[in-house]
Amino acid sequence: MIRNHIRALLLSPENKLLMTSEAYNEVMMECFPPSFSSSQIQPISFWKDIPGYKEKTDKAFAILKEELKKSSEAAGISISTDFSNDEITEGTIAYHRIKGTILADAYYWFSSKQLEQDLLAADNNPGFSCHFLHINSGGGEAWYLDRLTETMRGLSKPIYTLFEKSGCSAAYYIGCHGTTVKCLTQNDSIGCIGTMVSFYDFEGYYEKLGIKKIEEYATKSDLKNKKYNDLTDGKPDQYIREELNPLCEQFLTAVRSARPSLCDLPEDDPVFRGETFDGISSQQKGLIDGISSFPQAIVEAHALGQAWLSTQNTYKTITDYLP
Repeated sequence: MIRNHIRALLLSPENKLLMTSEAYNEVMMECFPPSFSSSQIQPISFWKDIPGYKEKTDKAFAILKEELKKSSEAAGISISTDFSNDEITEGTIAYHRIKGTILADAYYWFSSKQLEQDLLAADNNPGFSCHFLHINSGGGEAWYLDRLTETMRGLSKPIYTLFEKSGCSAAYYIGCHGTTVKCLTQNDSIGCIGTMVSFYDFEGYYEKLGIKKIEEYATKSDLKNKKYNDLTDGKPDQYIREELNPLCEQFLTAVRSARPSLCDLPEDDPVFRGETFDGISSQQKGLIDGISSFPQAIVEAHALGQAWLSTQNTYKTITDYLP
């Protein structure tokens, strides 16, 4: 069950997270809701009837398309989530929604693996000319983001990223690969680049309940679980050095590669130390390229796609005349 999967992800020190404290608190409340008295309705049906992430995306996308119809500047621009459709109009924008907690494998929540498949499908579909990443997320699971980064770097078509409200940690890790990166308002939260671990140790609680934990290791297994046990015992040095620091370096390397302008900042700049910025400060720092409304962003993404198509047509014309 998806709730149990996310509970395990949140509570285990073996699962590294790239997310803000606000995002962590939000998902904790969803997975560990406050208890209800017997006289109140239990929210069981929520977990039984919750729609899949694609269903939620389709519903949100339908609303966005209706909004775009009201915009004169975005009128006539084709945008789609049907990445395998071979009959779409040439120059269509591929819309990718990244909303909520980021997970590697998920059906009901956003999946970085599914995003990778969608990006590849749209990139191989000649009808699409540009990828549009619409992101509102405080981050999530760190695992698989290195593979997703490799895939995004290898895409042939341009990427337009629009952060709406929040583009932090793992969400920025993904979004920074945009050819153009913008946010919706000057009050959006961008950045939080870095790694951390956060989980709850229930040992003391279990002891008060009279539950005693027995754990022993073979003589030759002295290093088994040692770094995790040391972490819970208040000796985090090895865990930080071997788990958090390498992930942080991967993150920083990916960001600097995707956003070369950030390389001009000093190594100890707050950008590289986990600070979060509003839209205006993010632009000043080089985390984003500017602030745009959704219709404006669609127009800009369309222009990116048209420029790419023009380049492809020029290349095809040249190769047609080669012997």
